[in-house]
Amino acid sequence: MSGNTGKKTTAKPRAGQTGSNQRNPNGITAARKEIRELNERISSLTETNRQLKRKIFDLYTIFEISRNFNAVLDYQTLLDTFILTSLAQVGASKAAIFLPREGHPEKMVMAKSRGSGRFPDRRQYFKAGSKLVTYINRLNRPVPTGELTGKLALRGEASILGRFHPGLVVPLIYQSRLTGIFVISDKISGRQFQMEDIEFLSVLGNQIAVAIENVRLYEAEKAASMQLRAAQAQLVQTERHAALGDMSARVAHEINNPLGIIKNYIQLIKRSMGKNIEAANYTDIVGQEIDRIAHIVRQLLNLHRPERPSFSRIDAFRVVEEVLVLMERTMESKHIAVEKNLKVEQPFVEGSPDNLKQVFLNIIINAADVMPSGGTLKVSGTVLNNKLMLEFCDTGPGIPPEVIPRIFEPFFTTKEPGQGTGLGLSVCYGIIKNHRGSIRYSNTRTGGCFAISLPLSHEDSD
Repeated sequence: MSGNTGKKTTAKPRAGQTGSNQRNPNGITAARKEIRELNERISSLTETNRQLKRKIFDLYTIFEISRNFNAVLDYQTLLDTFILTSLAQVGASKAAIFLPREGHPEKMVMAKSRGSGRFPDRRQYFKAGSKLVTYINRLNRPVPTGELTGKLALRGEASILGRFHPGLVVPLIYQSRLTGIFVISDKISGRQFQMEDIEFLSVLGNQIAVAIENVRLYEAEKAASMQLRAAQAQLVQTERHAALGDMSARVAHEINNPLGIIKNYIQLIKRSMGKNIEAANYTDIVGQEIDRIAHIVRQLLNLHRPERPSFSRIDAFRVVEEVLVLMERTMESKHIAVEKNLKVEQPFVEGSPDNLKQVFLNIIINAADVMPSGGTLKVSGTVLNNKLMLEFCDTGPGIPPEVIPRIFEPFFTTKEPGQGTGLGLSVCYGIIKNHRGSIRYSNTRTGGCFAISLPLSHEDSD
């Protein structure tokens, strides 16, 4: 009989079974790998989601900005909006936009800048056609400043880039043509520009290029419209002068004949009076008044049939000086100080000294009349664009704005009745037009100002 020996036996696990206290290293590794891959996918999806949200936000921002750009027609406001928007969107410290200089399209100078820190000297510029400009125009995308400061940049261009390094250079291209350059510095946070920053600036750069071109076209159209209105107003004024001149000439012819007869009979009366001194004085007064009427009649005739004097090369400033000498005592008696600022030596123009003297004298007499209690007359002259520019500015009360368009009309005067015929400025207008120049009046903060423009040569006038 076999009995229990008291020893415990351990049952062996069957094939395919794992004990509860045994572990599979390969299974743990695989699980960890799956978890890691899952986390990586989650991170990737999170980053993709973030980028999509950023792109949606950027696209919405660009849409709103583009709509605002198209609504802004003021040049400086447009540039300000563009730069400040770019700085805020990418978190940069400063930026500047370079555009072709007026009259010198080969030089792109700093037109607007915003932000903190030092900016380039305004005399520095990007040169159209340089290696750098050609390179960024061909790439048509934002370029890091470090990529351009080597052999591509000229000395002045490298100096500009140095003020924004490390930063980005954004070409502003309109219809495959480089119209400007936008330079923006590094981020305030010190982080590098991300791809979405570069894409945003690239798209925004194209939008601002279109907006700038729209503003330029608008301003050109506005200037052309103003010139057209000015030409129309001048045409109306010329036609009015012609009509009034024709009427004046007919009236003058009708008056001239009886005036001559009256003048002759006054002489006969004077001879027949003998030594009657009092009667002779009366006839002298009548004769003087007849002469005054005859002078007015001659002015009327000049409106319709202006004299055609022979022009010669004359020193216009010398004519001005001669008139001021004639008016010196009048100015002193009325306590009017004369300030001269004639910057050019011997500014020769083609003209008639007598006729120009009549114009200057008339203007200075009018200035003296509007300053009976004293004041200042400033006479200045310079040469600009082949034209002599003369200004006679007084410190009088000025002319009411609503009547300024009429001051060159015949018979129109702002003086008291009996103190003027209203023909002086009309004659001046005709003389200046005969010299192929222009004359205009404007009120200033301190009084009134007559501005006369005379071509240095009639070949230069239109």
